[in-house]
Amino acid sequence: MTGLIDVHHHYLSQAYIDAVGEEAVSSPGSAGKVDPWTAELSLEFMDMAGIAAAVLSATAPGIPLPPEAAARVARMCNEEQAGMVRAHPKRFGFLAIPPMPDIDASLREVEYALDTLHADGVVLMSNYGGDYAGCPQYWPLFEELNRRKAVVLVHPTLPLNYRGFPGVSMSTMEFPFDTARAIASMLYNGTPEKFPNIRFIWTHAGGAMPMIAGRMAVLSQRNKNFKLSGEKLMPALARFHYDVTQSLSPPAYAALSALAPTDHLLFGSDCPMAREPQIRAQLADIARLPQAARAGIERANALALFPRFA
Repeated sequence: MTGLIDVHHHYLSQAYIDAVGEEAVSSPGSAGKVDPWTAELSLEFMDMAGIAAAVLSATAPGIPLPPEAAARVARMCNEEQAGMVRAHPKRFGFLAIPPMPDIDASLREVEYALDTLHADGVVLMSNYGGDYAGCPQYWPLFEELNRRKAVVLVHPTLPLNYRGFPGVSMSTMEFPFDTARAIASMLYNGTPEKFPNIRFIWTHAGGAMPMIAGRMAVLSQRNKNFKLSGEKLMPALARFHYDVTQSLSPPAYAALSALAPTDHLLFGSDCPMAREPQIRAQLADIARLPQAARAGIERANALALFPRFA
C-alpha cells in the first residue's frame, strides 16, 4: 500500500469527551466546539486525503483528572484505540496516553499499553499543571521509554493561568508557544541528552521554536544552569522529529528545514480538528516542496519510526 502516513491524527471518542468534559476539549479549539468523531469518520477523511495509515493519539487537555480517575480513563482510551487498530490493522496505529503526572501509574500503563496492547508509542502533553515535559520529575518515565527506544509525540496543551489573546483561540497562538516552552524545558534540563534512545516528535513544526532557536542558542550561554546551550543547542534540536501539521507555509518551512534534516519531518493532518479545507490546503503546500523532501514527509520518514506500516 502506498499513500500518506499521518502521525498526528486524534482519537476523540465520546467516552473520552464525557470523561474529561466537553468544555475542556472544545474550548481551546478554533471552532469552539467538538465535532463528532468515530473511527469510521476518520477512515472517510483518510480516503478523501489519500492517507494510507494514521497513528491515533489523544489530544489536549490530556486527562486532567484526579489520579484514580485518570488511570481509569487512560486505560479506557488505550483499550479503545487498540480495538480500532485490531479492527483496521493496516489503517491505524496508536500512541498510548499515560495518566500523567502520576509517574507510578504512568509506568504501569505504559507497560500494559506497549506490551499487551502493542501501542506504537506514547503521547504526552507539553505541560502538566505548568510543569513542562522536560522537567526532571518526569525522568523515571523517560528512563523506561528510553530503555524501550519508544516514540513519544508531545502535543501542546493550555499554559497554566493564561487566558490567551481575546478573540483568538488558544490553539491558534498559545499551542505553538507552549510547544516551544516544552522544547525549551528539554534543552534547559538536558533531557534529550540523558535519554538519547527516545524518538521525540514535536507537533506543528516545533511551534515557535524554529524562529527563536538562534536567540535561545546565544542567550542560553549566559545561564550556567542551561544544560544544552550555545553550540550544543542546535544539534539537539536537529535530532528531534517534527510533524508539519498546518506548518508548511514558505516562512514556516524555511525555518524548520534550516533547523532539522528533512528526513526528520513527518506528515500530520490534525484530524478531526482539521477538516477537508484545511487538509486540502496542506496537501497543496506539500505539493510545492522539492520532490525528495516531499517523498520523505509523505511516507518514508514515518516508516523509520513506524516500520510496521511498510
